[in-house]
Amino acid sequence: MKDILKLVGKVKRGKNRLKIFKAIDEPIMPSELVVKVYGKKSNTYFNLVSRALAELEELKLIEVVNPKERTGRIYELTKKGGEVKKTLD
Repeated sequence: MKDILKLVGKVKRGKNRLKIFKAIDEPIMPSELVVKVYGKKSNTYFNLVSRALAELEELKLIEVVNPKERTGRIYELTKKGGEVKKTLD
């Protein structure tokens, strides 16, 4: 439980990281996340989403479903990510 709380703290520390993490409720592509979280497509928002996804993946809260693809990657929550999300809600 202590590890989960540490991860909750790391997710909460980043405003964009928290928005993006909360928006992942099903397997989703980064471009879909940009529209879902920010309401419009923009390279600036895409960069924010990409960085947040990389940070969340490094924390092992999300994973890439199709890692061999260069474009059209799909992300989903890991088991640990699901536990963190429950704690946040």
